[in-house]
Amino acid sequence: MARRPKFRKTSTLLPRILSASVLIPLCLYLIYKGPPFSVGLGAVVALCLLVEWGRLLIKCSFPLLGKMSYGVLGTLYLGIAILWFLSNLGLPDGWRLSFWILFLVWSTDTGAYFGGKLLKGPKLAPSLSPNKTWSGFFSGLISGTTVGYFASLWLLPGVFPLGAIVVLVIISHLGDLLESQAKRWSHVKDSGALIPGHGGFLDRLDSFLAVCFTLALWQVLF
Repeated sequence: MARRPKFRKTSTLLPRILSASVLIPLCLYLIYKGPPFSVGLGAVVALCLLVEWGRLLIKCSFPLLGKMSYGVLGTLYLGIAILWFLSNLGLPDGWRLSFWILFLVWSTDTGAYFGGKLLKGPKLAPSLSPNKTWSGFFSGLISGTTVGYFASLWLLPGVFPLGAIVVLVIISHLGDLLESQAKRWSHVKDSGALIPGHGGFLDRLDSFLAVCFTLALWQVLF
């Protein structure tokens, strides 16, 4: 059995806060401005995501056939999520849906992070992400659902019922675990190092991509 890679623990709270205090207002401003600013931002982020995905794929320890299948499925997943988000950024009021997804994902991540730190308890998926706990999962579920619901009343009234918001918050959690598994397969701690305290773009946008992918499929199928 392959040994799980060990990584040195370092405090990332201060770099996370500092980078977020700069990047969040900048990204929200560019998204709100609309095309070409929003689409330009999306294109840069998309390029960074694909480069990081290529890095993970190269480092993946699968045999050739498994790596090819993994690469095709992963690229489809990323491609669908990215194209759907970019197409939304090109719409006149695309900022509303973009803001709503970001608020839902950020509040889920923040609630899970601080809830897990404070409450601790049983691990959620120790083989994938040793730091995640069930207390963090439920804290994120509560915070993400609450913020997602009230943000929808402001940004997208009548579009997302409460049940759909709960499902998307759970998918946000699953997107985080999915990327953790991908990093395990590639034996890396972070997908990149472009965002201080957060690692790479895949590390920061894993949950966001999962929600975008789900909404893209929902739009096509229903």
